Amino acid sequence: MIRFSRRIFTDLAIYMMGFGFIIGVIFPFFMTLLGVPASYTMQLWFFIVCIIAGLIVGAMNILLARSVVGSRLHLIATKMKQIGGYISSKTHEEIVTTCSPQECMVQKDSDDELGECAESYNQLINALYASFQQETMVKSFSQLLSSRLELDDLAESVLPSMLEHTGAEAGALLVEENDELRPAASFRIDGVETLKDREFIKRVAQEKKRITIELPENIAIEGALLTFRPASIILEPIVYHDVVLAIMLLAFIRKPGEEAQRTIDLISPNLSVAIRNSLSYDQLQRLAANDSLTGLFNRRFGMARLQEEFGRAVRNSAPIGVCIFDLDHFKLVNDTYGHQVGDKVLVFLSKIIRSALREGDIAMRYGGEEFMTILPGASMTDAYQIAERIRRMVEESEFQYGPQRIRLTISGGATSWPDFDASSADALVKRADESLYAAKEGGRNRVTVL
Repeated sequence: MIRFSRRIFTDLAIYMMGFGFIIGVIFPFFMTLLGVPASYTMQLWFFIVCIIAGLIVGAMNILLARSVVGSRLHLIATKMKQIGGYISSKTHEEIVTTCSPQECMVQKDSDDELGECAESYNQLINALYASFQQETMVKSFSQLLSSRLELDDLAESVLPSMLEHTGAEAGALLVEENDELRPAASFRIDGVETLKDREFIKRVAQEKKRITIELPENIAIEGALLTFRPASIILEPIVYHDVVLAIMLLAFIRKPGEEAQRTIDLISPNLSVAIRNSLSYDQLQRLAANDSLTGLFNRRFGMARLQEEFGRAVRNSAPIGVCIFDLDHFKLVNDTYGHQVGDKVLVFLSKIIRSALREGDIAMRYGGEEFMTILPGASMTDAYQIAERIRRMVEESEFQYGPQRIRLTISGGATSWPDFDASSADALVKRADESLYAAKEGGRNRVTVL
């Protein structure tokens, strides 16, 4: 079609008016063929009237086209400009909140090309809105992940967010720890501790890929873990560099749609990195808290724990014991066998101390060859008995180095609050240290209580 301008409706007006002019010219001849006298139809004034009528009809067609077609195209164009303005001036989060599909879509009110145009536009808006929603969700989720460093805190925060974004009604997050999966967070699941032993969990860990379990209504379920009957369960391995760090279980009352699957696809890689970082953080925390040689708490962390336990004991009016030990004649061991053997002796001694303590007791490396134990709930008598048990276990043990068998002894000092009315944790330590000094002055290989 020949174009006369760069405006569609201008070209349409030219064609309409031209068509009206032509109709006006040929209309008198048509009337003559129908039997109207030529003396009437072949008059100049009749031609002029017909041409004017044709031009009026053309003009009316233009007005109708602009009203019916142009208004709808203008609406779509206005909406598209609105969306374009939002994209250029707002964040995607703002677009999601200020331009819902209902507000930004146009009504499809015809089954022709204009209706198809409106439908295509609406599909584009839906896709764009869904994309922005996913981007907003991923950004929000990433901020959540980056704000949580401790693994359990991360798990407790991640699971509710996953349930919200996927539409799941129940779920659990199991994390790998010491070559075993343990539940770090769960919601609406009974017997979550037994999850790690379930065959489908083992299968996901082995295959390292997502498994979806569909549960038809006519199939009975034995040993159910959920507080409701699910229609579908998704098991997602959280993998980092081909290593399964965690497994997420999501249960749905109704079969989840593709959107839930896409959400898992988007979040799973970010979650794997966050869990890896949390594991590294936990490892760093343990490294920062532990003595690198013996594995016991180091002095800085151990003293911080003593302050906490002493404060708790005072608040609860409960006793707390402290014992300090020193390896007798350790310099002689180093001078005779070397410092490497001396280090192994310290490791050997730390294992004996750890094995002699009760659950909840704390052991630390206090100095070079000095060790301290913190005994919550221990009276003076309890502290002495525990210290004496450790001394006796060391005396009765034997450290073997090649063909050499080295006999070891330790001296110890014990005390307890409130039997000793210490005003602070440091005062309690000082008292235990004075008791240790008395034991060494008294001949070593003994425990003293002042």
